Amino acid sequence: MKWFAFPITLAVVFLLGACSDSSSGSSQTKEGFSVVADPVHAGMLRVNPAGEFALLGSNDSDARPNEKPQMAVKLDYRYSLAVQEVTCGDYAAMAKREGREIASSCDSDSLPVVDVTFYDAVLYANARSKAEGYDTVYSYVGKSFSRNNRCVHLDGLVFHHEVEGYRLPTEAEWVYAASKGWNPAGGWNASNSDGRMHQVCTSEVDEFGFCDLAGNVLEWVNDWLGPLKDTTIVNYIGASQPNDLEEKVVKGGYYSNSPEGMTLYSRGSTYSVSPVSAESYLGFRLAFGSIPDACSSAGDGNGLESTFFIEAPVESIKKWMGTYRSVLAFRNHESGNLCFLDYRKNVLNVVEISDSIQVYHPDISPDGSKVAFCTVPEGTGGKSSVYVRNLDAEGSRLVKLDVESAAIPRWYVDEHQDTSIIYVDNAGDNSDEAEFLKANTWKVPFQNGTFGKPEKILSGAYHGGVFGEGSFAVSGSRLLRAFVEGEHKVWYDEKQACNVSLSKDGASKTLFLDFGGKDASGEKYGVHDRLLVVDSSGQMIHSIPAPDGYSFDHTEWTNREDLAVASLTNFNGVHKTLALVNLRDSSVMDLVSGTEVWHPCFWAKPRVAYDGDVLDVDSAGIYLGENYDENVRLFSLKMRMFWDLKDEVELVALGTSRTEKGLDPRELSMPALNMGRSGGELWENLHILANYVLPQMKNMKYLVLEVSPDLLQSPKNFRFEKVFDQAVGFQYDANHDFWRDSVPRGFVDIVDEYCPYSRKDSVEMVSTRGLLEMEPEGWGSTISSWDSVFCDECELSRIASLDSIRDVVEGTKETGLQIIALIYPQSPLYRESGRYGHFGLQRSVAKVTVDFLDSLAKAYPHFTLMDENKFGDHDYGDEMASDDGHLSKLGAIKLTRRLDSLISYYL
Repeated sequence: MKWFAFPITLAVVFLLGACSDSSSGSSQTKEGFSVVADPVHAGMLRVNPAGEFALLGSNDSDARPNEKPQMAVKLDYRYSLAVQEVTCGDYAAMAKREGREIASSCDSDSLPVVDVTFYDAVLYANARSKAEGYDTVYSYVGKSFSRNNRCVHLDGLVFHHEVEGYRLPTEAEWVYAASKGWNPAGGWNASNSDGRMHQVCTSEVDEFGFCDLAGNVLEWVNDWLGPLKDTTIVNYIGASQPNDLEEKVVKGGYYSNSPEGMTLYSRGSTYSVSPVSAESYLGFRLAFGSIPDACSSAGDGNGLESTFFIEAPVESIKKWMGTYRSVLAFRNHESGNLCFLDYRKNVLNVVEISDSIQVYHPDISPDGSKVAFCTVPEGTGGKSSVYVRNLDAEGSRLVKLDVESAAIPRWYVDEHQDTSIIYVDNAGDNSDEAEFLKANTWKVPFQNGTFGKPEKILSGAYHGGVFGEGSFAVSGSRLLRAFVEGEHKVWYDEKQACNVSLSKDGASKTLFLDFGGKDASGEKYGVHDRLLVVDSSGQMIHSIPAPDGYSFDHTEWTNREDLAVASLTNFNGVHKTLALVNLRDSSVMDLVSGTEVWHPCFWAKPRVAYDGDVLDVDSAGIYLGENYDENVRLFSLKMRMFWDLKDEVELVALGTSRTEKGLDPRELSMPALNMGRSGGELWENLHILANYVLPQMKNMKYLVLEVSPDLLQSPKNFRFEKVFDQAVGFQYDANHDFWRDSVPRGFVDIVDEYCPYSRKDSVEMVSTRGLLEMEPEGWGSTISSWDSVFCDECELSRIASLDSIRDVVEGTKETGLQIIALIYPQSPLYRESGRYGHFGLQRSVAKVTVDFLDSLAKAYPHFTLMDENKFGDHDYGDEMASDDGHLSKLGAIKLTRRLDSLISYYL
């Protein structure tokens, strides 16, 4: 498998062999290493590595898998790096210059700017380049912003490493500069920061003059997070495309990390960091300078062999197709492999599935999840095979049709909604009628990933498409043949025709190419210069000219009326571009370009009707917003589990990661669902309760609501926008009153399709009904958390949280619902710290909180407080814990069994 970034960032693609350092040190410059003040670029130091090495990753056994093994990067060029992190004042001034209103919580212009996405940092770098008269390092074709004006996407983003301008540093550049004076104890860290960031350059300055490389705030760098190799690479700029989680590298640690927890080789944070992550502890600093002979690697650590550029942004796809839930599949004619581009992804990539099977005529299944293809092209006689595989990065579930020969597969859904594949047993020259009729057209059922028994439906190789159980069919490859009302016919005056495709809208329009002629006005055109369409009687209705400098090759209908997809060839016959063609106005939109891109198929999500209306497939069930990270993705999967299981669940648990990791539904004596998630604030949980759980879960008898005292201090909407304001599915539900009256037909299917479970998800979450199992790691010997500091805002939020819990209890007293308020155990060492738990809170204030909850339990018979923490005086030993604030899978079993006993005997 190969991954290709959106788009590939290198103008020239290097193999790692070409990037490896095979010298014995003879190429080092004579000048030697130096760091000096940059006389041109204010606030920067000029770094001259002089052929020295940056060491990425580590061979330490305690390092994370993506931090191993150690890889050496030789740097043979100069670059500049900012002395300090970009400040709030710097950022706000540049934003104002760019005409953007920035919502900032900064108390001082000298604090590092945080809560900015990778894309925000890119825009800032470009803005500084423009302000100082330099070319911009990053190019893009469109911008998307969240409601609070954070940039959450840059369409067509390209990193031009060869440009001399401002940019984010590479991981290698950052590590090299930091390695010369690395001293985490001298930076702002958990031992000296009071749990907050500080003004830049108020901690120890290293011997070269850099500030805050260790501590204060984490820093974006330019690299995608990719695997490391046990080798040496010259001028490395990171992985050329994202991994499955679309993670970026961040460096340096921040104010709540212990000094010993900050390492040069660390490449991430507690949670996965994607380009749209915006955190209160994540900022950036700038670099300046071009990177000569830059080297990148593919996701598997190997070099890339093909380069693709994505030409159309998602917004253009939606404008043409009515949805961005679309997929393009095609043949890489250089390698013979299947490639696809899934526009449903947050970061667009062309994925190539590498194996030994030649791929021709790919056709995407009606639900967009699979692709059928054959091993020989149209016009080629002889034996061929048909395969079906999943449209995923692995090309999984590959199955072969077991017949002597099968070519040019086309998916077919009959009037009973049963899915089959139409194919022919010979795709050769059809000019001789007798030979053509010796071949046959077949239909084979395909259900649950398995082929059924083939059935012959027509004499003749009608590989252009079949309609109405074989009542209408077309074929090309020399002559335009049609089967109409029981008769075999030849259309188009028996002139040469090829690339025949029957429309998928039931109108029986036939798309094809010819070998030159004259149009209706008498104007001459050449081979494949026109895209032609005839109606169901063979009469010409469209003649679309190819773009200047190109001709068409291999054209196919999409599953949208009057929209086709085609390969465009240059004057040398090279398939340079894949494009959509609008037959209504003759417009053409480029999709993907490359060295040799051929045999395209374009699929768009079908529209779903309900009650005389149509479900918006770009909104329904889209619970993963632009502000994507792994925790949000997991919650989108829990929303799918909610819709799938809502009619059978009798107990639902809502809460944070303590719930997600600490309650095992399999240990309960009734059907249950764990909907806890990392970062799940009380306000989010109450929103889910009021608008989803209570209206939809008609059989629910028990609600387990996490009430961790140290997590009731968060202000309302602190994280709310990251989920509910960004993911359009939640807004769509709200606009339809959360489907309280009835859930539309097809809605749950859309949710299932948009929130797919990976194999890992199925094992780690679905099979456990939402529990994320953690291995026993112990409570830990040290406490790494914020100090307990009383604040007025926190107290107001705590009081508001308790008032809201009381409102829920009061509002459900007549419903028969039993509510268990659950406090999860934390490290017993907090008894010695003066704070309640991982997120602080004075123990005296926590006691007031617990007393209030206990008073509710005494006043309302349907409300029960289950305190498993007991201010640290609990009986959950080290084997029951995964860290200082979470249970292990053994602890989850113990707690859940106690919960089940409480329900069985007392409720």
